[in-house]
Amino acid sequence: MDVVEETMRLMEAVAARSVNPGMGIVLVTGSMAESQVVRAVQFGLRSVIWRQDAGFDRIAKAIRSVADGCGVLPASVQGWLINHIGAVHRDVLGPMGLTASGLEAREVDVLRLLADGLDTTEIAQKLNYSERTIKNIISGVMNRLGLRNRTHAVAFALRSGAV
Repeated sequence: MDVVEETMRLMEAVAARSVNPGMGIVLVTGSMAESQVVRAVQFGLRSVIWRQDAGFDRIAKAIRSVADGCGVLPASVQGWLINHIGAVHRDVLGPMGLTASGLEAREVDVLRLLADGLDTTEIAQKLNYSERTIKNIISGVMNRLGLRNRTHAVAFALRSGAV
């Protein structure tokens, strides 16, 4: 059986009723459209097994992997997701001056220099901003994200992959 709209609605309903927000779905299917993959990931899809490749051992391994927080996806599905992420960066985030971490490009520049050990004056000189602008950028990031100090802001940037 192929993924149809009814399959998508079922995954959405299961995700909405789940008490486990990290719940993962293992889907065995004959085929799935690229556009369905991105939508299904939002509902918790973590594994796709093509029906012709599905056997007890493979399904059990996928279930264990998903339970451990991993994803098990065919190479074609991985490619679709990678292409989608690239398109989001290029067509949505980039033109808005944002990164995947939710930080603006200039915020990332400032946090990267903070992580390199530069102080406010050095950052301002390097980026051709005033010291006041650098302080406002750092303060804005900390307030928006509920961070306590500059060290916490740099740690957030590192963990989110922005720096």
